[in-house]
Amino acid sequence: MYYAVTSDGEFLEVPKFFRLSEHRLSKLQMRLAKKPKHSKPWKILKRKIAKLHQLIARQRLDWHFKLAYHLFSDVSVIFIEDLLLANLVRRCKAKLGDNGQFLPNGQSAKSGLNKSLQDAATINSLMF
Repeated sequence: MYYAVTSDGEFLEVPKFFRLSEHRLSKLQMRLAKKPKHSKPWKILKRKIAKLHQLIARQRLDWHFKLAYHLFSDVSVIFIEDLLLANLVRRCKAKLGDNGQFLPNGQSAKSGLNKSLQDAATINSLMF
């Protein structure tokens, strides 16, 4: 999956900031689940998790600004496609068999794609 493609054939890869920090985040969240709620160790872990989420968000924002600088430095016209991310990450509809059992619908594969889509996108995408 590419984030952007330029007219001169340059393919810009999507940096996977969340995927790189996912393991560390899951370890912290597992430790948090074992602590008594609102205890001092719980609050410390909550702060660490918040800092990690903030780091990921700032990495994305920094990459977006650097990408915008790179794109605007040598072009005169830019075309943007405005995608609605909420429509892209919607869950698959459930499939029912003849006997009322749920059939495989590909949701497990789509959940990985959804995570990658949300990792690439931000609320305030490239600011043009």
